[in-house]
Order: sequence, then structure tokens, then C-alpha cells
Amino acid sequence: MTIVAVMGGISPQAEQGVRLLGWPLADKPREGVGAVMVRERFSEDCLQDCMLSPWVGGVEMDGSGRHPVGSCFRRHLAEGGIGVSLRSDTAYCADIAHPFALAIGRRLVDSQGLDLEFIIQEMVTNALLHGNLMVGGVDSDEGGGLDGFGERIEEALADPDRAGRRVQISASLVGDRLELAVEDDGLGFDVPGAQFNTRRPHGLSLLETMVSDLRIEEGGRRTIATLLIPTRQLRPEPLGLEAVRVLVVDDNKMNRVLMETLLLRMGVGRVEAVESGEKGLAAIEREKPDLVLLDVMMPGMDGFEMCRRLRRIHPLTELPVIFVTALDGPADRTACFSAGGSDMVAKPMDANEISARVGVHLRLGQAMDRLTAYQERVHDELRAARGAQAALMPTSAELSAIRERLGLVVDGRIESSSELGGDFWTVLPAGQNQIFLLVADFTGHGPVAAFNVFRLHLLLSRLPRQLPSPSALLGYLNLELKAVLRPGQFAAAFAALIDVEAGTLTYAAAASPPPVLLIDGKARFLECDGAPLGAFADAEYEESRIDLPHGAALLAYSDALVESLGSDGTLACDQDTLRDWVLGVQEGHSLADEVLARFREKVPGEPPDDLTLVSIRRP
Repeated sequence: MTIVAVMGGISPQAEQGVRLLGWPLADKPREGVGAVMVRERFSEDCLQDCMLSPWVGGVEMDGSGRHPVGSCFRRHLAEGGIGVSLRSDTAYCADIAHPFALAIGRRLVDSQGLDLEFIIQEMVTNALLHGNLMVGGVDSDEGGGLDGFGERIEEALADPDRAGRRVQISASLVGDRLELAVEDDGLGFDVPGAQFNTRRPHGLSLLETMVSDLRIEEGGRRTIATLLIPTRQLRPEPLGLEAVRVLVVDDNKMNRVLMETLLLRMGVGRVEAVESGEKGLAAIEREKPDLVLLDVMMPGMDGFEMCRRLRRIHPLTELPVIFVTALDGPADRTACFSAGGSDMVAKPMDANEISARVGVHLRLGQAMDRLTAYQERVHDELRAARGAQAALMPTSAELSAIRERLGLVVDGRIESSSELGGDFWTVLPAGQNQIFLLVADFTGHGPVAAFNVFRLHLLLSRLPRQLPSPSALLGYLNLELKAVLRPGQFAAAFAALIDVEAGTLTYAAAASPPPVLLIDGKARFLECDGAPLGAFADAEYEESRIDLPHGAALLAYSDALVESLGSDGTLACDQDTLRDWVLGVQEGHSLADEVLARFREKVPGEPPDDLTLVSIRRP
């Protein structure tokens, strides 16, 4: 939601503070935007009014705190919530929990049983007594019982600095989750030497049994409570039918006028009414409506025939049709749905029933439109993300340059699944007669796995010109990824240094499937041990060196090759099958291409996981 600040009677200095908040300024509340009432000090009436529509909250600028509004306050207002930022003395004297709980309750059908006022009161009390006013509780170390407690409060309210510190109370309702936040300007319990602040979380323990989640952040200066609201207590969102078009088809003029009036009262933006099936089809051909109200018994083309014809063009999921008919027997209802109707209303018409049924189908249509738009956006984003991932892999020009310089034929293939994956491979120049190969596969799917690929590419870009050994490279990547990956995320990797002058391949592995080496018509799997990257900070990686003579070929791959099920429900490729596939590749052909072709025979269509195949051949 767009937020604007509406100022009234504030000083130039306070006005400058409002401008620093970044909210646009307005003379008065405007439709479609959230208006925040800004005053030097709030009167009792202003405090009540700022929590009533069209206002979404208020800010007192005459305070001594650090920031008029905090991060939760801003977020809650942007989500369509409410919030007030007040001086401590204003919040204390106004008993702010009661009007704020009422403001939240107005957004629900029923707030009984939620104890909103008590929850807000406890959070605000904690922020004021233990935070801004710094008086502690009744049983505080300062003693004095109730009398001493009252004296400490009076002393704090008389102190301009403590009384002027702000307390921010905000809330937003997103779906069925109600989030409440209270932020203060007091000292947190993370401040050295502030012994009294260790008591700040006290008094909130009772709330832990009343809310779904309770978090204390910023050293106690921010408390966030989350409540799950039962569906029956949520107020239905307005339909928002201004852009909706409904077509009414009925040969009775009185019925057409009645339905048009009902629809306009519901807020439907455009209503077109015609008197025959032929004109109804013509109106749909000119512009497809969002819903059709259709009479059955009409001269000429009746409603059943009109519905059957329009269903040839617009399926049930695309255009809802509600039959409005005096025919109400079981056979009649069956005929309505057989003709392609979505729903039916019996005559004589009941205004409430028509409004309810029309509202349901229009809401479903809007939900389908949002879902379709979301799916299209996700599809475009996935396509862009896949393109960005593909751009990280070696280009054909780079691979051709390697062949010219070193005589090595490098081929890489990534077979994408329907989701974003975490597969990656690359070759890096390592010396005059050397190249470095790295094949990696991050756990999981989706944007997180893809983002980790970009992380890996960034780490590789930071390597010195003189690359480390394969084991040292994996050690470096492991430490860097351990610091940034979430728990449960890691990567399998195979790193190899190929020296064409020495005719050797030096490699190390991190939980990767064993590559296949083909020499003189014999295939063997390389031994690969080592912990996955990002799993353990103290992981070590062993290094091995083997001969790579002319005529040898190597195939590295991700685990999707040996873990995918074929169309018959059995494992598509195990090590024995892979050995046979490799041995069956004709001399001079790419191992990656040939193995991928055999895999596709077993697993047609998209693989269940991204599959990476990289082959290096030394002619």
C-alpha cells in the first residue's frame, strides 16, 4: 500500500523530520492510499481518529527518541496494516492498548477469544516500564512496593527525556496471520553496564502461551507477536468489481432491469443486458464478459442452445454461466449443467441468492486470473533464471579455444528439470599446458539452489590467477560455503587438473558420484571420497593423480544420472549400466552426448532433477 503523510500544525523542524521519512506529503487523505496523521502532539480525539478509516495510523513528532518509525512499523503499514508512534507519556496516559485493539478488531468479523487488548497491553507495558521509562516492575530492585512503583513512574513521566521517548505499536493482517509489534527507544539488555535491562524480557512469558510465536529482537527493544486467526473470524476482502463486465441474457425486460440493478449495487463496473440468445452470442463475440446470467426459456434460441454454442469457444474454466430459470426440477438442473452451466438460480429471483452466487463465481474468476498471471510471471522468471545460469557455463568459443590450444575435446550438457536446479560446471585456465575442471551440484531445487550456483561462480571469480591444487580448491570453497549456506544445504563437487604435457589428471572430490575413465577400451570408476562442500568446516580432501594418455576420455556427471527412475519404475542407470553405455560409445564420439541419448531413452521428457554430463577426451 502507498503511504502518505498528512501533517497538521507542526513546526518546520518537525516537517523536515517527516520529509526524511520518505513518505509523500498530502493535504488530506486520498482514496486508495494509506494516510498517516502527523502531529506535534496528539490530543485524545486525534489519537482516536488516526486509527479510524481513512487513516492507517499516526505519528507524534514531538519526541526525544531516535527514529519516529521503525522497520516493523513501515512494513506493517505497507502491508495494509495500522500503526501509531507516540511519546511514552502519551501512550501511558491514553491507555493505548484499548483503542488499538479496537482498531484491529474492526478488521475482523469477530475478535472474541483472541485477548488482543491484553496481549497489546503486556507488550506496551514491557516497552514502557522496562524500556523507555526505565522503572522496572512492582518487584523491582528499587523496592518500595506499589507506592515506590508509582513514585518511580511519576518521576519518569516528569523527566522530558524519558517521557519523550517513542513507543511504536503496529500490526498487519496477511492471510490468517496477525502480526503485532511494539518497538521502543529504551536501552536494550545488550548494552554493556545496563544491569536493570536484564529484566526486560520478564513479563512476556505469559504471552508465549497465548500467541503462535513471540520474538524479542534488538536487545529487547522490539517485541513481535504472531497470532493465527481462525477463518471464521476473518472479514472477507471486498470483491473489487470495478473492472468486471457481466452479460445478462433474458427476454423479460423487468428481469433484465432487476438483475442489472442488483449487479450495479454489488459494485460491478459494467453490465450489458440483451433479450435473446442470438444477441447474447454476438455480445460475447464482441467482448468476452467475466460472467453470464442466462435465462433458459426464450423465443428463438433458448438458453441451453446458447450455452452449448459458447462452450465451443469458451470452456467452463474460462467463462462462468449462471442459469436463471423457473425450471427447478431434478431433470431441469441436470439439463442446465449438461448444457455447460456453472451454476443456477431459481425464479422467482432472490436478490441475496443472486448476489451471493455471482460474488462466488466472480471471486473464483479473479483468483484464476491472479493464478494465471502468477504462473506466467513465474514461468518468465524461471526462463530468465535458467538463461542466467546457462550464461555461467563455458561457451562453444571457449571450448574451441581449449581444443586448439591443448588438443582436449570438452563437451558439457545440462538437461534441465521443470524446476530451477543447483547444477554447475566450468573449465578454468590453470597454466600453459593445463586446464581445471569443476563440476558441482547443490542440494535442493528452486531459487535457493540457483542462487547458490551464483555464489559459487562469484567465489571462483575471486581465485588468484595461479589456481590452487584440486584439494586446496575444494578446501577453500568448503570454508567459504560453510559460512553462507543455510543448515542442510551443501554441494557435491568434482575438481580435476589436467596437464597435457605430463599426461596426467589430478583430482579431488566432495561427495560426488565417481567419474568414469575410459582408456584402451576399458572403463573404470575413479575413487571419490570427501565430505560435501559447506557441510563441515574442518573437512579435508584427498588428492589422487592418474595417467591420462592419448585416446583417454573422462565422464563426470551429477547424481541425477544414477538416481532417476525410468518409465518402467526401475532405476534408469546404475554403475554397471553406465559402464556398458560408456563402452558402447564409438571412438571419437562425445561421451556426454551418447550417454545423454541413452538416458533419454530410459527417462523420456524432463528428468526429475537437473542432469549434468561433462566429458573430456584426449584424442
